[in-house]
Amino acid sequence: MKKNTLLIAALSVSVALASCAGGGESAEATSDATNEENTNEVVAETATWTVDAAKSNIRWTGGTAGATVYSHFGDINVKSGSITTAGEKITAGNFAVDMTSIAPKDNGYSEESPMENLVGHLSTPDFFNTAEFPESSFEITSAEGMKVMGNLTIRGNSNVETIEITNMTMNEDGNMTATGTLVFDRQKYDVAWEHFLKDTVLSDDIKLEITLVAKKA
Repeated sequence: MKKNTLLIAALSVSVALASCAGGGESAEATSDATNEENTNEVVAETATWTVDAAKSNIRWTGGTAGATVYSHFGDINVKSGSITTAGEKITAGNFAVDMTSIAPKDNGYSEESPMENLVGHLSTPDFFNTAEFPESSFEITSAEGMKVMGNLTIRGNSNVETIEITNMTMNEDGNMTATGTLVFDRQKYDVAWEHFLKDTVLSDDIKLEITLVAKKA
């Protein structure tokens, strides 16, 4: 009877040891499989792009409300810039703008009221004071989906603004085009001129339609 009991006990220990050994191999196999899956994860390629100032542009729009309603729009030149992407998303970057290049493109000018008068006024301390602040800039600080947030600097004043990305294309030849829209409140940047007609109000919102063309560095 004692011999049978000892034999059963020995068999039970053998089965238990075999089971533990098998479990160890299974855990190790699972770990190896997990590591292999992590190794196979696709990491988005990071790239840096240099902005081509000659091919890039910013379209600005500003207007009035009240008794007299009209708007002006035009172009302003990009001076330089750099964009960082991860896959097909913008993650960082910056660009500088030449404030002395303001060029109206709307109609309605005359000999009595030439376009040069508007350019001259926009360049004075009433508006952008380009003699003292010839450059403005935008520095990306974060990105979320089709939005990039960053610091817009005009007349030495910086505020956080958002660019809504409307389109971005990356070509196989290493060129990229990104377009977006930014609307800012001019009062936050000391662009505080008031219309000379009391019943006509100059809108506080200035709209920028940004087009940046860049080449992979």
